[in-house]
Amino acid sequence: MDRIITNRQISLMVYCITVGYGIIDLPSDAAEGSGTGAWFSLLTLAIIFVGIICLITYLQYIFEGRTLYEYGQVILGKFTAHIIVSIYIIYFFINFSMIGRLYTSSIGIIFLVNTPTLAIIILFYIVVLYALIKGINTISRLCELYGILNIVGFLFINLFFIMKGKFVHIQPLFVSQDLSIYFKGIFKNVFAFLGLEILFTIPFNKKDNEKVLRYTTFIMIVIGILYISIVESTISVTGVDIIVNYELSLFNVIRAVDTYYLEFLRRFDGIFMIYWSMNIVCAVCLWGYGVVTFTSKIAKNINYKYITVATTIVAVIVGLIPKTKNQAEEIIKYNSYLGVILNIVVITSLLIIIRVKKDVKKI
Repeated sequence: MDRIITNRQISLMVYCITVGYGIIDLPSDAAEGSGTGAWFSLLTLAIIFVGIICLITYLQYIFEGRTLYEYGQVILGKFTAHIIVSIYIIYFFINFSMIGRLYTSSIGIIFLVNTPTLAIIILFYIVVLYALIKGINTISRLCELYGILNIVGFLFINLFFIMKGKFVHIQPLFVSQDLSIYFKGIFKNVFAFLGLEILFTIPFNKKDNEKVLRYTTFIMIVIGILYISIVESTISVTGVDIIVNYELSLFNVIRAVDTYYLEFLRRFDGIFMIYWSMNIVCAVCLWGYGVVTFTSKIAKNINYKYITVATTIVAVIVGLIPKTKNQAEEIIKYNSYLGVILNIVVITSLLIIIRVKKDVKKI
């Protein structure tokens, strides 16, 4: 690394990769899964992922200057570590290619109706490739700027939705008899919380990242609050029965909200697409960085730039394989389940083995 990545940059990288494509369909997915009790499902998920990010941050911190690839070999052995890192490469790559495809398809549907998907996706990945070649320092600075703008933008969205919404649309807030439905709804929204595993690829410095746990925990709490507020305020505008039928639900509700008293913001959907696109670029860059970083660890004899170019080209090709946007979303859904299982298994195994080894040393 050319320079130390600050705690704020680390936390905003987590924000950008997490609050990426998933938020645009989060209101409809959450409402479909849990109805007006969507806030409870999201709160439960937020608590779970706060715990997960604390554990990942702890592992990265105690193994100073190393990634999962390095300390995984020490704890689990070289063979097992290679298998785990290889699975993470596949997991990162699927998100890297499919999120790019979903985003470019969305742009095509909304703005560039007559433009071929191939042209949009190639242009998009050229931008991503440039950022990847520049390295994590450039990406972290990009996330620091775009992440703050994104948070401010969503605060404005919430304000507009609250002014236009009706409390009756989000009632009843909680029905004890529907508790099982709320818990089932958790699986519908898992994708929106994934991305924090990118921390496995970022070495920490104990001196400069001493308070990193506070920053990562705080940003995950912010993400949880943001998701709950966005979903509840969106539902308050349209109601559950309408929002579940929307594709790109957040964008379409924003398009329907007109702010007569702010002439330059009357079409807030255009402004939303700008800062949402900023987040998508950061998110895809980080997913790609995860692929390239772990691949370069395994294939040490291949130049980083060659791996980056090859990964990007393959991502464009793979991203075009799904015939429709819905097929790409299905792939993302199953990959999300892989991510959750992988994180739980890897983190639990590492912590247990570390604990056992410490106990053995004491005997």
